[in-house]
Amino acid sequence: MPIDHDTAVEALYVRHAGTVHRYVYRRVLDRATADELTNDVFRIAWQRLRKARSVDLPWLIGTAKNLVLNEVRARGRRERLTARLRDGAVAGSPAPGYDLVRDSVLEVLATMREQDRDVLMLAYWDGFRGADLAAVLGCGEAAAASRLFRARKAFARLAPPELVGHDIVMDGGQR
Repeated sequence: MPIDHDTAVEALYVRHAGTVHRYVYRRVLDRATADELTNDVFRIAWQRLRKARSVDLPWLIGTAKNLVLNEVRARGRRERLTARLRDGAVAGSPAPGYDLVRDSVLEVLATMREQDRDVLMLAYWDGFRGADLAAVLGCGEAAAASRLFRARKAFARLAPPELVGHDIVMDGGQR
């Protein structure tokens, strides 16, 4: 009789999701991030079960630990990048009014969803494009392009009208 992987993951989820979520939350102290990482743990468990490998609570916690470590490292990188941006460490000679525009951009970025902000910063401040952007995001090129498109639209929705379409906004002043 074939194993129903979906049912096995559902059973694991019912039995251990609370424990995994508490473990993750205590380390990231953000409910949305804890929810996302907990879901990632069970997505990975589902993939593992499809390869006929065993999954138990210690494995789930070990996977959660690795995902939390990745998240903590990513947070540190984001915080350092944000600090560099705030300190005016963006390369290139600023255009007139650059400081006002940069501050407005930073305000909008601070209000965006973390995922959208990350995609924009990777694309425009770090200069990742195409396959490189996809590799950093851990997805295919089409998905990366789609995520960048959605992030641009989110920025445009949140930004004041005079800020949208400003060349300096999206390239960190590197024109």
